[in-house]
Amino acid sequence: MPSHRADTPQLRRPRENRKPGSKRRPTRRPGTSLSAPQVGIAGALGIATIAAPMSGAMHSPIPKVQVNQIQAAMTSPAPAFPGLPDSVGIGVKALRVVPSTELSSSAPVLLAAPRTVVVSRASRSGERSVLPGCDGVARVTTAANGQLPDSVLCTLWNTKHRLRADAAVALAKLNVAYKQHFGNDICLTDSYRTLSEQVRLRATKPGLAAVPGTSQHGLGMAADLCDGVEKGPSSSRWQWLRENAADYGWENPDWAQTSGGGPYEPWHWEYVPS
Repeated sequence: MPSHRADTPQLRRPRENRKPGSKRRPTRRPGTSLSAPQVGIAGALGIATIAAPMSGAMHSPIPKVQVNQIQAAMTSPAPAFPGLPDSVGIGVKALRVVPSTELSSSAPVLLAAPRTVVVSRASRSGERSVLPGCDGVARVTTAANGQLPDSVLCTLWNTKHRLRADAAVALAKLNVAYKQHFGNDICLTDSYRTLSEQVRLRATKPGLAAVPGTSQHGLGMAADLCDGVEKGPSSSRWQWLRENAADYGWENPDWAQTSGGGPYEPWHWEYVPS
């Protein structure tokens, strides 16, 4: 049999139809580089191929972000605590004077005054004391005048001043009514005096200060007031105290008034237990 190689005619590249005198275009062999125009065309085609899917992606809708409800609740600001206005009547701001003729079993014992009681509306912690930290109970002590132990004294709203517990609470109740009327607390310049303070005051003001060891201040039962009270009857504040303080056991003693037999001291007020 004749071989396939021998029977197969040799393939030849068809001849190009060239005009006489024209030059033959060189054929690019493998491994040769593209010309500058060819590089430009290829780059343009590549950019167009990449830009097409990107432009489509830009026009596609953005997927919605899924919110983590638990995390959002943890990071969101806390709601404002529902506070109550002062008019609701919680605490000392709402204390009011109740005449003895209108007393009821709802009045707390700790707020009982000699002839008038001061009560507040109930809060979650119950009725609040008119003078926090002080029960108003006078404790028996054998301590001498001006040498009272801290356990029998209570600090007033002005923390520089102290009185015996019962006198302190009674004055605090009077202060509530005073503040309701005048809009500010009773002004204090003096209260309980130690023995050494009585000695010093006697040396500087011999005509006004009592003999050391005999002053009502040394028993925690007296207070000196200011804010116009020191002016006496010409002061509306003194007049108001003169009319109302006795309901709480406080008075400007007769000896301290005009022609009272002692030094004129309209600012000096003493507690007289009922």
